[in-house]
Amino acid sequence: MAEPRRAASHGTWRWAGAVGGVVLAAASWGSGALPRPNTGVLWPGLAWWTTKGGSPLLATVSVLAMGLLVLAWWRLREADVSVRWWWATIALWFVPLVAAMPLYSRDLYSYAAQGLLWDQGLSPYDHVVRELDSPWRGSTAPTWLDSPTPYGPVWLLLARAVASVSGELWVALLLLRLLAVAGVVVMAWAVPDVARRIGWSPVRALWLGVAVPLVGAHFVGGAHNDALMVAAVLGGLALALRGRFVLACVVIALGAMVKVTAVIALPFVVVLWARHVAAARAPGAGDPAYARWGDVLRAGALTLVCAGVPMALGGVVTGLGFSWLNPTGTPGKNEQWTSLPTAIGIAVGAVGHLLGHDAWRDTGIAAARAVGFVVLALLLVLVWLAALKPADTRDLAAEDAAAEPRLRPVRGVAWAMLAVVVLAPVFLGWYYLWALPLFAVSLGALWQERLEGPLAVVATVVCFATLPEGYSLGLTTTAVGVPVAIVVLVLLLRSGLRTARRTDWRHLLDLDRPLVRSPEPVPRSR
Repeated sequence: MAEPRRAASHGTWRWAGAVGGVVLAAASWGSGALPRPNTGVLWPGLAWWTTKGGSPLLATVSVLAMGLLVLAWWRLREADVSVRWWWATIALWFVPLVAAMPLYSRDLYSYAAQGLLWDQGLSPYDHVVRELDSPWRGSTAPTWLDSPTPYGPVWLLLARAVASVSGELWVALLLLRLLAVAGVVVMAWAVPDVARRIGWSPVRALWLGVAVPLVGAHFVGGAHNDALMVAAVLGGLALALRGRFVLACVVIALGAMVKVTAVIALPFVVVLWARHVAAARAPGAGDPAYARWGDVLRAGALTLVCAGVPMALGGVVTGLGFSWLNPTGTPGKNEQWTSLPTAIGIAVGAVGHLLGHDAWRDTGIAAARAVGFVVLALLLVLVWLAALKPADTRDLAAEDAAAEPRLRPVRGVAWAMLAVVVLAPVFLGWYYLWALPLFAVSLGALWQERLEGPLAVVATVVCFATLPEGYSLGLTTTAVGVPVAIVVLVLLLRSGLRTARRTDWRHLLDLDRPLVRSPEPVPRSR
């Protein structure tokens, strides 16, 4: 009787999540990002409506609905089901959100406005939404009224096409959301495909990487264009693992022309391509654990051409140029402790305030962010080298050790994306989805026990880190958040020092030696 009961339990929680999705979508019409911006923060409460705009009661309902969705997701963590079962469940949970008001962000309105701006003949890189001759301007968040777009030419082409055929704002919002949904559909295909090809469970990968409520909240409810960027990275990796490297580079380049963050994946495609070249050079050797530097240089040149040509064409053909390659050049002030470097700068500012030097805050944030960029650059190089070099597989079973050469480049993309998220000057909830699906497909036996739970816990916390109308709780929790960030920094430094001690610095560039040795087992006392 255990199996039927377990199957019935799976069905119960599947439908509980579906109820959560429907209720969240319905409540969004009073608690989400409404076309007319609220004049104050819409906090959850019991009042039906507030003069500032929005319904506190429906905001409460939205939080509870998200809680039900998260609970259902956790209860299905160990579900013994198929990939198709999860596909149907994801559809049940997230399709209702297609009919929701924009949730957890107002970015959807700025996408529409920037597309219309270009449709009116004004480049979104040289002009701002405040110059837009349309009522759509009034729905745009203040942050983007006077800021040029940070997005790439492919996204702007899509946004312009949507704006040109829409006529009404609600039509534009729906079409833009359908583009994000298309990204989620590609993710739902690519996540189990990549996981299967590199020897990991496609079912567990879907649970963590696509069924996670954060995808519904921000990629469907918020309709962020990051969904297309992440889909392009995963789709490119799926193609690379099939040996279709040219097409993989083109797909990832298209993703970068939505949001430039996708370029992080290209050096790891070089690793996969170099190993393919090495295998072709020595066909009897099977799947080599490493390649020669000559193979790497050849693969790197091919990747640069295959990705660089479409990116160059994107800038030239559209006439938009290449300012999108530097999104940090977009002005705007977002100082929240949820970014680790910014939190350190805020802490320096707090000390300065106590000492009567209030100017320390701005200086501290600028300095911490600059250091963060330097550390990030070094980490990206080390993560890439770790993916390029073989693993120390002494403590792994033979089957798991054999899978590591395929897992490591994909897991390298995940670690690289996570490093970008942690060390970026700004953290927004959907940024976590740059890394989470990539970890989901590549945990393997080496990292599953250590990382799956913590990754899921962070995803749960992030689901509640923003109010339904888009206000980040990071703005009101600085007194608690900054000490937490300091503790996280100490733990990261401690872990980094331990890893540095196990790193083979003397043979850093030797491609036949692991970068990091496995920790020595602790002898057990008798």
